[in-house]
Amino acid sequence: MNQKVLLVEDEFFLRDLYTLMLQKAGYTVVAAADGLEGLSIGQQNPDAKVMLLDVMLPKMHGIDILKNLKNDAKTKSLPIIMLSNLSEEGVIQEALSNGAIAYLVKVSFTPQQLVEKIEEIVQ
Repeated sequence: MNQKVLLVEDEFFLRDLYTLMLQKAGYTVVAAADGLEGLSIGQQNPDAKVMLLDVMLPKMHGIDILKNLKNDAKTKSLPIIMLSNLSEEGVIQEALSNGAIAYLVKVSFTPQQLVEKIEEIVQ
């Protein structure tokens, strides 16, 4: 069974930490460090179980990546969880109305809780 998780996070420490936690939980992680790379791994891995997508990214905004992937027939069913330290209602609403299945504020979640949330969604 393919348990692939896509991770788009520009912050090295978090990308590393999430990758480690997810791998420990048995997932294969495909990670990207900027928005363009993120869009690219999304397009190349439409079969992934879930994508964790940061909102504030260099080169391309997370919401734009979300819209691109949701407007493409090949990737529109890819479950996308937005990850951010932005907790503004407007950004959250925009993400959810454009097809994100969840919006997690990084500071409110430990990496372990993040893994549990992914397992909930994958089930």
